[in-house]
Amino acid sequence: MAKKEKKRLQVVISEEQDALLTRAAYALSSPERLVSKSEVVRLAIEKIARELEEGKAKEELEALLKHLKAEEGEGLAR
Repeated sequence: MAKKEKKRLQVVISEEQDALLTRAAYALSSPERLVSKSEVVRLAIEKIARELEEGKAKEELEALLKHLKAEEGEGLAR
């Protein structure tokens, strides 16, 4: 059976976002299974896509997106 091809995505995140990923991975992990930050990202993608399909949380996500863009703008101004 052929290996499933995976696409790689590289993104730049802030230290705060990395810390959030680490905390989420830790919270989802158990003694039996450690959850990686990559798994947290994939989980978040699935959750966001499902919520958008169901018409949930669009306004909240749009507000968060504006906040992230504002933070990026602040970073460029420094």
